[in-house]
Amino acid sequence: MELLINIGEFKNRYFPSKDGKESVRHDIGKAISILPYTTKYESKHKEVIENFQYALGEFSRITYEKKVSDEEINLNNIDNYIAGVEIEDQDKTALKSILKELFFTEDEIYTFYPLLFNYIQGSKGVKEYNNKLGKFLYDVLLGNDHKEILEKVKTCFDQQPLNVLERLMLNGLPKLSEDQSKKEIQYYNSLPFISKIFKEDLSFMLEDTKFFLSGFQMLLKYYYFFYVAQLSLKFSKLCHMEIDNEEMLFFNLDWETTSKTRTSYMRGWKMLESNMRALFSHANTLEILNTKDHKQCYDYWGIKQQIINMNTEEKSQFSNSIKDAINIYKQNIKDIDWNKFNFSTSHEDEIYDHINELFRTIDYQFNESKTSRKKAYNSYAKWFEEFCKSNFLRKRGSLGYTLNITQEYLLFLTKLCIKNQDKMKLKDLFEAYTKRGLYFDRDSQTKIIQLFEKLNLIEKKSDSGDAQYVKSIL
Repeated sequence: MELLINIGEFKNRYFPSKDGKESVRHDIGKAISILPYTTKYESKHKEVIENFQYALGEFSRITYEKKVSDEEINLNNIDNYIAGVEIEDQDKTALKSILKELFFTEDEIYTFYPLLFNYIQGSKGVKEYNNKLGKFLYDVLLGNDHKEILEKVKTCFDQQPLNVLERLMLNGLPKLSEDQSKKEIQYYNSLPFISKIFKEDLSFMLEDTKFFLSGFQMLLKYYYFFYVAQLSLKFSKLCHMEIDNEEMLFFNLDWETTSKTRTSYMRGWKMLESNMRALFSHANTLEILNTKDHKQCYDYWGIKQQIINMNTEEKSQFSNSIKDAINIYKQNIKDIDWNKFNFSTSHEDEIYDHINELFRTIDYQFNESKTSRKKAYNSYAKWFEEFCKSNFLRKRGSLGYTLNITQEYLLFLTKLCIKNQDKMKLKDLFEAYTKRGLYFDRDSQTKIIQLFEKLNLIEKKSDSGDAQYVKSIL
């Protein structure tokens, strides 16, 4: 049987004995890797999270199947780019001045061509987390099923610019070496519908070098948010999660006012935040359920598919192993008053109740604990929360934070939705937004239409306003 918790291994990992003393360890990532987070978040890591471009660099290198030298690379020494140029000494100073003005900002080279994405890497402290994040994004958004994307990436990155000075700069870059060592999938992709849309959008962007340069980081940031936000909402449904469509999550526009009565408030950040908090409990629930003798791992949806195909005896064995794990968990966590823990069954099949009870048990002790376990619980979700605050949240007085989309991001996503079409029906555009996890209530939709009218992007087929179209954004 694919699913049967190895109780001995579970107990040894979660409640190891050292020097005759029992300890509690919530040890995740051994049986199944869901997210790239740790429980070691500190305030100093906020800067690490804000340096998302380093995660983009790692994502780019894995996709391009290249690596940079382990030695420290100095891309800011202009002499390296003109080393092979035959030029009089009196003209060298002028050339260096031109190159500095064209390709450097504050003495740092900027990404003027796609190939340069591969050279973005931070210092050791920044690199460690962002490289892990880049690997996570590669696994869940691309995986190994992306031959067409890989070809487009190589075409985009390998093409030579027409501008002679750009060619000079590119030819002076340190050589990249082949690397396929990171192609093996580490993180479990629970939402394949998101990776499917991501591949479509990335493929489109790779056909337009200018658009790719300006929007690659925006694309990766948004899909990072999209995936983890949806994962938080999906996992809240446990084995009843679906993997083929998005959960409704509402945004506010950066330039509009809002209130507590708006759908965008109640079903926006307020809803996401409450579900996001439990990510560490879900990670541990799935870790325990996957602590078994078989290497194949499953999320809640995958576990349900296995249960559906079980016979009565197999269900009973799996169900009993979950009950055993719950009892061992409670017995070994002794600083919690388990008499106050209430759990009521709700499903016809007891096996789903036991999975639910395991999750509720784990989540309960984290919230009730007065020890460092509570800090670990909050720290795990903090990585994503701080990313959201830096990119997709806005603080609105007494309302607190709300999900927020700027005009720049809206127009960027609009272009991804319309792609090469001359125009798209307005209702189809809003549908395309929702496929990317972007929901707007009626007030926000009205504001969006007003923006499109102001930018002269609305085309009406009749005076009555029927069949409105949004024209392509060049």
